[in-house]
Amino acid sequence: MPYSLLLFDYDGTLCDTRRAIAHSLGRTFGAHGLPAPAPAPLAAAIRAGLPLLDTLRALWPADPGRVTPDWLATYRAIYVAEAEDLVTPFPGAETVLATAQARAVPVVVLSNKGTQVLENSLIRLGLRPYVALLLGDGSFPGRPLPLKPDPAQFTEIIRPRFPDIPPDEILMVGDAPPDLRFAQNCGIAAGWARYGYGEPAACRALRPAHEFGALAEVLPLVAGAG
Repeated sequence: MPYSLLLFDYDGTLCDTRRAIAHSLGRTFGAHGLPAPAPAPLAAAIRAGLPLLDTLRALWPADPGRVTPDWLATYRAIYVAEAEDLVTPFPGAETVLATAQARAVPVVVLSNKGTQVLENSLIRLGLRPYVALLLGDGSFPGRPLPLKPDPAQFTEIIRPRFPDIPPDEILMVGDAPPDLRFAQNCGIAAGWARYGYGEPAACRALRPAHEFGALAEVLPLVAGAG
């Protein structure tokens, strides 16, 4: 069925951020006096799609308590200063977003990444004009809300913003289990971006309504598609 509101994850769905994340994670460990994680654990951590602090702790299982919340500021500073230019949009990203806008289908970008990083990246890549609502970690400093897969941002921000669009006309597109569980928790359809980072078995176990081998495969589901 066609959808009248599209929610997109950022990392691994709209944008290929693997090189940027791996660089920033490795440099963060070095800045705190620890060796950079090996490539295989780094790749596994990126596939898991966990919140940043959980990702950092998973990469140092011998003593996860050593990874403290102040590491987040280190990572984010390195990402902005050194890694953002490594991010590229997946093929078809601008076409899909521009088509949705032309058909009056609002686009929400919903990520566990820091809000300012998201804003800067989407502006640099020329995608920000197509995004009606951008939600990330820190979007509402005076009103902190749990991140995906918790449905709070959907129930408290997205639904009030688009009250006339019924849940069965809303599609969440993401590449990892937190995105698909978010859709389940919100009572909306999930589309799995299998070209992204998520582990296939874990994602398919959540039974998404759609699978996309490329971002452009979302186009037939945009309301108004012929």
